[in-house]
Amino acid sequence: MDSDKQCSLVDIAPTISEILNINMVKPSGRVLTQITDYAQKNNTKKVVLIIIDSLGFALYQHLTRSMSNMKKIADSGMVLKCKSTADHTTPAIASIFTGYYPEEHHLYYTDDIYKERAKNESNPKIKTIMEWAHDNGLKSGIVIETQGAESLLNRIDRIFGVPDSDDIIEYDKYIAENTKKALESNPDIMAVHLRSIDRFAHRSESWDDIKYSALRIDEYIGMIYSKAESNTLFIICGDHPIHSSQKWLQKTNKSDSENYHKRYVALIVGSK
Repeated sequence: MDSDKQCSLVDIAPTISEILNINMVKPSGRVLTQITDYAQKNNTKKVVLIIIDSLGFALYQHLTRSMSNMKKIADSGMVLKCKSTADHTTPAIASIFTGYYPEEHHLYYTDDIYKERAKNESNPKIKTIMEWAHDNGLKSGIVIETQGAESLLNRIDRIFGVPDSDDIIEYDKYIAENTKKALESNPDIMAVHLRSIDRFAHRSESWDDIKYSALRIDEYIGMIYSKAESNTLFIICGDHPIHSSQKWLQKTNKSDSENYHKRYVALIVGSK
């Protein structure tokens, strides 16, 4: 079932907190009741949160038929049009993880995480949903690029950092493989960041390359899905629309262009 009801990236953290009964300081985002109702109906006990860099709503609509694993998840649940909070990765992901807008969490670059914590490490506006879960006695994990992973050392249970690489397809493969390992410890919440589409958007001139990167990501999502336990809720979202728009919007239609300029990303929710 699909829904055009709009939401914001800041709504994801409070929605997860409601699903997993995580006590956290109430952020700026709201609980998305269509997701919590779905989670309750399907008796979901765990959450896997997958962020796909540059998965704008318009791009998802073009790619969905090619991404069979993601389509399977979407067909079991819903697709929402979700407004991003930023044009760049770090502030947008910070909004996903914390439930606050960039002007509230002040995390525009990875180094800002350390700066803000040096000011006040108990500041709820820089505390991720994985940390809140850990503080509530739940098992939490993350698989992301090494520098971002290190910012959460001693704050959550399972941390896998993958060094950045020029071979972004291989990088995302390592992300997926490490996620499978992390899922062996049965975390209550696992967060993952896949980057191939974004890298190809910056460096390629070919639409076929974008499709190729999407197919590889879909393959990796299938790997993660196969390892997750039953009654796991999958939340898959973009962080911002595709970069290098001057290349990718040349032959687009009015609806795609509007979705891009209004910073809409795809939010896919489904259960195993």
